[in-house]
Amino acid sequence: ECPLTAAAQLEQGAEMIKVLRNGGAHLDFRTREGMTALHKAVRGRNHAALLTLLDLGASPDYKDSRGLTPLYHSAMVGGDPYCCELLLHDYARLGCVDENGWQEIHQACRYGHVQHLEHLLFYGADMTAQNASGNTALHICALYNQ
Repeated sequence: ECPLTAAAQLEQGAEMIKVLRNGGAHLDFRTREGMTALHKAVRGRNHAALLTLLDLGASPDYKDSRGLTPLYHSAMVGGDPYCCELLLHDYARLGCVDENGWQEIHQACRYGHVQHLEHLLFYGADMTAQNASGNTALHICALYNQ
């Protein structure tokens, strides 16, 4: 953990992020788990910190140690769908694949994050993408009663 990733998790952390950046903090610094401040802001459902980090130039596509992007985490943890939309608006790449072949669209369907799914589809997510078991997002919806 570093000051920037800690600030990204605070409810009023946006101003602290700006101060840390002005003091020389590296926006895409990774924790031991490989997470950047963007990952932490998304997992904490903190859209103010996320917006600040993106405005300052943080990359929306850095992957953590499991190979997952902030957008993937957004689809998985849910929360404020505005976080998902912010990442997509800032050109986060779609189609991050985990060790089981699941993409963001599979996770949004698994957990019933309908607004996230709408954003993913609007920005071009592949509804026919199959995971390692051959399941599409629609199959996942049925399997998890979503």
